[in-house]
Amino acid sequence: MYYIIMDLEWNQPLTREQTILSPVPLHGEIIQIGAVKTDESFNFIEKIKISVCPKYYKIMNRHVEKITGITSTQLTCGEIFPQAFKRLKMWCGDDFRFITWGFDDIAMLSDNLAVYGLDTEFGKDYINLQLIYNKQVDGGRRQWSLSDAAERLEIPMEAKAHDALNDAMFTYEVCRKLDMVKGIAEYAQMPNPIRTVLRKDIIKNVANMRKCFEDARVRDCKCPKCDNILASGEWVFSGGGKKSTVAVCTEHGDFFIKISCGKVSDNNWTLSRTVYEADEETVRNYQKKLLKQQERLKKRGTEKKNDNDNIVCP
Repeated sequence: MYYIIMDLEWNQPLTREQTILSPVPLHGEIIQIGAVKTDESFNFIEKIKISVCPKYYKIMNRHVEKITGITSTQLTCGEIFPQAFKRLKMWCGDDFRFITWGFDDIAMLSDNLAVYGLDTEFGKDYINLQLIYNKQVDGGRRQWSLSDAAERLEIPMEAKAHDALNDAMFTYEVCRKLDMVKGIAEYAQMPNPIRTVLRKDIIKNVANMRKCFEDARVRDCKCPKCDNILASGEWVFSGGGKKSTVAVCTEHGDFFIKISCGKVSDNNWTLSRTVYEADEETVRNYQKKLLKQQERLKKRGTEKKNDNDNIVCP
């Protein structure tokens, strides 16, 4: 079996309204693939770098261009994604397992595969190296950046970061500093902060985002296990049109719901609603965020009342 240590770079839409929403919300379009292939003892075999020409986000997001150095002109020089994926798949072989730094790369790969109607299960059995690093080096659950890990392990980062192949090589060097045999053996028992997706709905033609919960399609979310309508708690707003809550089924307990939205045109929005498993930690985090939101709203209301009290009539 091979280990494929992979890193991706992706462009983002210039505005929220430009986000592709079907068949899944596409928050990033892959523009660069970098990977290192090793044997089971993590001996280097070969590496690959593939530049991808995007279909949807053809103009570089200013923030992404700043950190990657990739320009809109350079985007036109890559391969189309289906061709790039075919090349990556052949290079990986039949018996392999991905290793990435974090969860984002595999999630982004899955979304891009879904948009092109390709195999979304490809590479789903992967290892998040952050978890092994945390257990063996940090001892906590914080999500460290790759550069932080490299610095702590005294790995020189002489090549430019945020290049897919360079970051894959840095990740490989982190592997060489860890006890990967032990880490992989223990991996299944490590705490996984990624929630399991149980249901995903795309809701189109929502006329008014401010009053979206008056729309029964948005308000009435079904239990993913029995189809009964869930009793939703108060919604927490996190900016960018994103909302979350904990909802309850009388038979199957708590679920965590997230909503994100994209503007199609004036008075026409599309919503993506995802239902996850909700463990005790998820519920606690939601309750903390809800309390902070309620305190902010209460403070804002008090300040507004004080401003009105201080108005002096002529």
